[in-house]
Amino acid sequence: MNMLELETLRIEVGDDTAVATLCHPERLNAVAGGLLADLVSLAEWLRERDDLHFLILDHDGPVFSAGAHLGEIREFLSDRASTGAKVRANQRLAQDMMAKMSSIDQISFAALRGSAYGAGMAIAMTCDFRVMAEDAVVRLPETNLGMFLAYGSTPRLVKAIGLSRAKEMILFAADWSAERCLAAGAVERIAPKEEVRPTIEVMIATLRQRDWPALRVAKQIANAAAAVQFGDMIMSEPELVAAPFTRDTVRERLDAFLNRRGQLE
Repeated sequence: MNMLELETLRIEVGDDTAVATLCHPERLNAVAGGLLADLVSLAEWLRERDDLHFLILDHDGPVFSAGAHLGEIREFLSDRASTGAKVRANQRLAQDMMAKMSSIDQISFAALRGSAYGAGMAIAMTCDFRVMAEDAVVRLPETNLGMFLAYGSTPRLVKAIGLSRAKEMILFAADWSAERCLAAGAVERIAPKEEVRPTIEVMIATLRQRDWPALRVAKQIANAAAAVQFGDMIMSEPELVAAPFTRDTVRERLDAFLNRRGQLE
């Protein structure tokens, strides 16, 4: 069967396991439209791969993902007349990615050998299980930039860790240690950085002892039982996300952040 070739993900296939590696460490695996589209393609490809039972989502470089590609966001802001349309289209693509990656038949694992921020954590949340390095952190920085956690991720986070903890993670936009993420239920295992992948391999080896058709069906039943119910939010979220971009706050905060990082002249 044809291998999948993507620009932002390196795909490797073993006997029953696919490894998809975020492969742009030079930009800290930032989440732009290209990565979102590639993840949609990955999910659609996996749908046709009955021979693959497991997926590991890994990363090159020290960071799982630095979050949304701020250069792309700044490009959205460059033409006020088209800002809203571009933001809405990006959000719809992100929602499609979240839905498709969450519903693949394969049992999926995020290997957080490095820290995950914002949209990067949203991608990790599409996996069934997250294994996090002991020295990594998670942060949802959107409110610092005049934005909010989107991609349809907020209901998923609330479902995973509870309303109060989700509010704290989102509103305070602070680093959460691996220990705190484990205690809250944001990740399922923590391990030394070099043991993250071996920990996942042990989990997969345990699952291989089970009947695969039973695992596949059990995952889908569990997903259905835990389905996030949030009314028309998926429909309205692109509009809600676009609204802050029409104000100067996002532009000003984004420019200030990029100036501090020396990425804006």
